Amino acid sequence: MTTSQPILVPVDDRVDLRAVDFAFRLAPAIGAGVRVLSVVSDRSRAADRESALLAALHDRGDAPPEVQAVAHHDVAAAIIEASPAASTVCMTTAATLRPHEGHFGSIAEAVVRALTRPVILLGPQVRGPFATVGGRLILPVDGSVAGEYVVSSATALAAALQAELWVVTVVDARQERRVAEVAGNEYGAVETGYVRRVAKSITDETGIAAQFEVLHGPDPASAIIDFAHPDGLIAMSTHGRTGLARIFAGSVTTHVVAGAEQPVMVVRPPGHVLAGE
Repeated sequence: MTTSQPILVPVDDRVDLRAVDFAFRLAPAIGAGVRVLSVVSDRSRAADRESALLAALHDRGDAPPEVQAVAHHDVAAAIIEASPAASTVCMTTAATLRPHEGHFGSIAEAVVRALTRPVILLGPQVRGPFATVGGRLILPVDGSVAGEYVVSSATALAAALQAELWVVTVVDARQERRVAEVAGNEYGAVETGYVRRVAKSITDETGIAAQFEVLHGPDPASAIIDFAHPDGLIAMSTHGRTGLARIFAGSVTTHVVAGAEQPVMVVRPPGHVLAGE
């Protein structure tokens, strides 16, 4: 995952530096710099915003980041326009969960929808300090092609961070009991066999010794968050087996971002993969 392109970190006027702090930890592992981007409503405010950011970032990180304030009427569009020159986007999000609907926050949602490269999101529960090199990377999969689209990005990140990679899937314990009454123990064996196959495939193709686990619980997001606590980074696709037309509506990924205490790398599969779901 070594790259010459910087990590793009959007920062608003509240100067929430959690994403910057994580980017500083991640950058050396992937051989990247850090570029901090802030969007202002008009050009006359750009110099003041850049000065405020430089002051806030003083003595943060071993190498000073590039800091730029740009004038744009649409914050998400400005981030998207800057993203081709970046290895990844790392940003905070409110990750508000509305009734019957998942929501990352309008800016983060627009960015993730527009990009097929990884976006690292820091939800409201993320505080740091951040575990990066030598930690764990949790890779939830659900049996769908779209759900597994994140695998290559996750394995590259695990290799860069020298992280212990865990492939997990979640089964509803109540559903498991009902099915077991009819099918015996074959249901659990199928789920275990699935994550074992994914883990073995990763190991065979990359040399990374992937571990695997079947998690149990009625709420997949909670099971993933609990397994990742307290130090596991998480990598997920933005769409799985739910078949919802609106990617984020009710998605497990949204709830994980909202509740996780560590950053979550999300990857949106391209349209042809989603169409196949």
